[in-house]
Amino acid sequence: MTKNLLLLTLAGVALAVPGQAQTTPAVTNAVTEIITDYNGYWRSGTGKNGNAALNPTMPEDSHNLLAFKLGNNIFSTGVNNAKLDEAKISYAKSAYKALPVLNIAGEIVPNTKVGLGQRYDKVNNGPSVPAPARDLAPYLRDGLNGLDLGTGVANVPAGAIDFGIDNVKVSSLGDGNPDIVVTQIASPGGKNDVYQFLDANDKLVGNSVTINIGSLAVVGNWMADFYEASTNPMTLGAGFTNTERPIRLWAGDFAAFGITSANVATIRKFRLNINGDSDLAFVAYNTEAAELKNPLPVTLTSFTGQAKASYSDLRWETAQELNSAAFEVQASPDGRTFAVVGRVEAAGNSGTAHRYSYRHRTTQAGPRYYRLRQLDLDGSSTYSSVVTLVAAGAGSPLQVTAAPNPFGASLHLLLSRADAGTVQVQLATLAGRTVYERHFEHLGQSGKLELTGLTGLPAGLYLARVVVDGQATVLKVVKQ
Repeated sequence: MTKNLLLLTLAGVALAVPGQAQTTPAVTNAVTEIITDYNGYWRSGTGKNGNAALNPTMPEDSHNLLAFKLGNNIFSTGVNNAKLDEAKISYAKSAYKALPVLNIAGEIVPNTKVGLGQRYDKVNNGPSVPAPARDLAPYLRDGLNGLDLGTGVANVPAGAIDFGIDNVKVSSLGDGNPDIVVTQIASPGGKNDVYQFLDANDKLVGNSVTINIGSLAVVGNWMADFYEASTNPMTLGAGFTNTERPIRLWAGDFAAFGITSANVATIRKFRLNINGDSDLAFVAYNTEAAELKNPLPVTLTSFTGQAKASYSDLRWETAQELNSAAFEVQASPDGRTFAVVGRVEAAGNSGTAHRYSYRHRTTQAGPRYYRLRQLDLDGSSTYSSVVTLVAAGAGSPLQVTAAPNPFGASLHLLLSRADAGTVQVQLATLAGRTVYERHFEHLGQSGKLELTGLTGLPAGLYLARVVVDGQATVLKVVKQ
């Protein structure tokens, strides 16, 4: 299993690969120090050539990247420059944010893991209760600016994983400032990954870059729990509890990928062709080098539904659409294997709200799992979060759906029982810390709750616990 850290600045020798030029970056471009906010301030490096020594303290919780050293320069990430100033660090002021995940093409297999700092859940040397949410993508862009090194995915499913990026600035080309940050947080093995920029038709822009992370020097170590993602709920095995893993980083300029003023405007994606041993915490970009306007074809604001004995009614709403083609409705009996059951044509281009619905004829007993695949006119796609429904009837458990999800300043919860009396709602981090709590009385016939005042809540994944007349339901929600 694997997990290391990288930030790319690449230069090297050309390889002869049919159909595309590739480069293998020189080891001299590897990051040699990192600074994070673990316990307020944590600095660690290779201990060679004037770099900070390998820190014997190993982070066990979330720790957001504050800065990294490449060559003789330290670049801040903008997460907390005041902390760097307090430590009297000389740095080049920069700002980085995690790229949005468009699609993870590979299938989750045994040994695909979700990695969390071993005290992330405030449980020492043991599993979380309940288990962490199983979705992979949220762990690749949580934390401050999405730059949490204490969460990620180990042994990312082999295949392509796409991130949205566009509006790259010509002025950023070859300026010597790292533009792309790719992170890994375990032991990568000796295999190569291939990184590349693509256009709207998934055609290569510039050249690919081949990277063997295992050749880089370790700049830190951390202690993590690695949950088995091929099971639902995820499980934590004895061999993956409270385990030490190395941290490595690399940082890189767009020019290393053959990006020039002639092709820079065509960039729409950053793709990692993963070998199955790679371990990501996030992929980020320099906000001074690119402006992400709307990296996804559709801004989905809600996805809800209601199940009956012979069908499920699904409803969703978009705030805006850019070159959207259609929505594939996918269903699953177990929440793991999904099949297409329907298709709804999209608006195409719109800056106003649109509402959609689809009725799936089914008599499936027990939970029914649904998701949307949002298709763009250029062939790109992304998936919604999963909605779980149970047919209403005698003895049916309480069902709660969230909208919009991801949410911003407010969150609406729709209950399957409109006759509910007292309702208690809590929002908690995956570590179990309660960050929001509210009590409701007598919902009336709507079955709707509105949670307000969430603007100051940090972006990331949360668990919403809804207790209705003593019956509890827990669902995951994402703050954007």
